Amino acid sequence: MSVTGKPHVTQKPPVGKAGIKRITVALQGGGAHGAYSWGVLDRLFEDERIEIEAISGTSAGAMNAIVAAEGLFEGGRARARAQLASFWRAVANAMAQSSAISNPWAGFFPTWVNEMNPALSAFQTLAASASPYQFNPLDYNPLRDIVLGEVDFKRVHACQTMKLFVAATNVVSGRVEVFTGNRVTIDSVMASACLPTLYKAVEIDGVPYWDGGYTANPVLTPLIRDCQSHDLLIVQINPQQRLGTPHSSQQILDRLNEITFNASLVRDIDLIRFVNQHLRSGVLAGEGFREIFLHRIGGGAVAEGWTAASKMTATWDLLQLLFNEGRAEADAWLSASFADLGVRDSMPEKI
Repeated sequence: MSVTGKPHVTQKPPVGKAGIKRITVALQGGGAHGAYSWGVLDRLFEDERIEIEAISGTSAGAMNAIVAAEGLFEGGRARARAQLASFWRAVANAMAQSSAISNPWAGFFPTWVNEMNPALSAFQTLAASASPYQFNPLDYNPLRDIVLGEVDFKRVHACQTMKLFVAATNVVSGRVEVFTGNRVTIDSVMASACLPTLYKAVEIDGVPYWDGGYTANPVLTPLIRDCQSHDLLIVQINPQQRLGTPHSSQQILDRLNEITFNASLVRDIDLIRFVNQHLRSGVLAGEGFREIFLHRIGGGAVAEGWTAASKMTATWDLLQLLFNEGRAEADAWLSASFADLGVRDSMPEKI
């Protein structure tokens, strides 16, 4: 019951033509594992029953978001899918030329083999013992060149059919900063993906920023505050659970990073469910509040099958494998949960 004594009724957005349902999408970061989210987006853009009102993204999620937006502006869904494929092909091509990290066998062997890549191990040791201000004084980041070569930010800004929200961490305040509209630039996207052990902080208007994953991976607030959809789909590429106790120093560090990069997401999901509960009981009845139905793709068995080492082995074979897994899981989610959109959560209570 509401505070007025009347039953609380959630206002649902109208269903569009031919049964189209509007959703918002939140994309986690995770290096090369972002190709999994590419596969998810590819399947969603293929399904004309789904309209994406907005995407929020962190790190690789932010890159998927801006590439998709440019494609939508240039030629709709088909172009967005083609642009995403072109971007990830460019990532693989650049990685193939980087002997320091690339492992051409990553897509064919179990994940523990990838951890044995001696060049990658040496690179990780260097990053752990020196700061990027020492070993990378020129702040060379090949990803910046890839993004600039693949993305026209004027076209990203011109996209009116889908909102964008890019998250980065303000180093001074320790809080999340959300970039949207014309503030989505090469600098804000690179800030969203700036791992402080590898790259210098990205300065925007004199303020230093690090990877958005430390404070919001991904950010959900603008998808609720600045959008109208009742359905929020989270694409989680960092595994939520791992059985057993990590023992080696690398396993411990990797699991700590996974927990850290999922912490803000777990907190935000708990808050959304808390608000939903009070909406249903009538405690928060009134304008300005709406029920949010939560949905998730990823974060489970597929994500658990990949180690942190494979995030830096962006071979084309590995990216295609992740893409196919993302498409398959998105297809399974659409089959099982499309009817839930606008009606109820499809995300399990315990993620």
